[in-house]
This record gives sequence, structure tokens and C-alpha cells, in this order.
Amino acid sequence: MIKDDRSYHLRLQEFCDCFMETDFRKELERASKGVSGDPGGDPEELALKFLGLTLLYGANEEAKKISLQKSKEGKVLLSVEARGNYRLPAPSAQLAERVFSLARSMVHLDEDQGKVPFSLGLRNSSMEINMEFARGGGGESLTLTFKP
Repeated sequence: MIKDDRSYHLRLQEFCDCFMETDFRKELERASKGVSGDPGGDPEELALKFLGLTLLYGANEEAKKISLQKSKEGKVLLSVEARGNYRLPAPSAQLAERVFSLARSMVHLDEDQGKVPFSLGLRNSSMEINMEFARGGGGESLTLTFKP
């Protein structure tokens, strides 16, 4: 097997570029169900795809915030605050944990709590967001706050 030495940040940008012309919600629903499109079924690839599609969906919907939360019981919620408040199909607990881990790795955050600015290059533009992390009591969350 060939080791991929590209950073998670670069790979996330590549996923976003690849899915830029798709139906973000439809692809996000597929990713939530574990459909990665990766023939090897790599959980890391699926987590990057899910995070990228979440960011693209949020930007497209002019979202203020998107929150991914996992309770200590393993229940996962994906909430969107845009023109209204609503929920999208949530990923499995294992996929949510991988998304948390990859996002923390991209912003170099080891602490349980933290809020970090994050910039993502998208073709001829960029996206500026804040990633806010919270972990404790067996649960974890990631809140993406979109900057206007």
C-alpha cells in the first residue's frame, strides 16, 4: 500500500475541488451513510469527504454555523443554522470521531476546548471559518462558524 504524505488540509482542499460541481446535500447524505466512493473503503478518506462536503454545503446555504455533536452514548447530531435551524442526516459515531480527529489535527489542537480560525482555498477563492471544539464527559463536538 502506498502511504499518502499530503497533509490533511491539502487533501481536504482537493476533495472540495472535486465535489464543487455536485449536489452537496445529496453527497453529504451519501457520506453520512458511509458511502465514500473510495474503492479501498479508507475511513480517513470518508472523513475528509464528509468534512469537505459539510463546509461546501454550509457555504452554499449561507450557514452561520454547522455543529457536529456526539454524545457519550454515541448519538450523533448534525445541525445547521442558516435561514432557519434544521438537521441533516448524521454520520455514524465512528465517522464523527474520525472527523473530530482529522479537524483537530489540521488546526493542531490537542486541548479539550478550543476555537481556531481556519482558511480553506477553493479554486479562485477561499473560505474563512472558525472551528470550535469541545470534548468532555464522553461527548465531543465540532462547531463550524462561517465568516461573512
